[in-house]
Amino acid sequence: MLSDREREELSEIERTLSDEDPKLAEALAGAPWPSRERHHHVCTVLMVVAALLAVVATVLGHMTGAIACALVAGWTWGARQRRTMPGVHRSQATD
Repeated sequence: MLSDREREELSEIERTLSDEDPKLAEALAGAPWPSRERHHHVCTVLMVVAALLAVVATVLGHMTGAIACALVAGWTWGARQRRTMPGVHRSQATD
């Protein structure tokens, strides 16, 4: 959510861009938004790789690396959950 001041600044930037290069402004306005499905796949791959690295680090006895990889996997899982269910916040989650 943008504040009123930030919204005004963004509008000013959009006006300046449109005045300086109208073709670029039209191209940006018509550009497609990135797919959420791609983000979902990237998160899944990152979780799997981080989990595997955590297991390998644990087997090799490198606990700091294992904890770091486990934290990355957990953070990615949480980010994926928030994107999947954007209406549920930590304070609303049931145990």
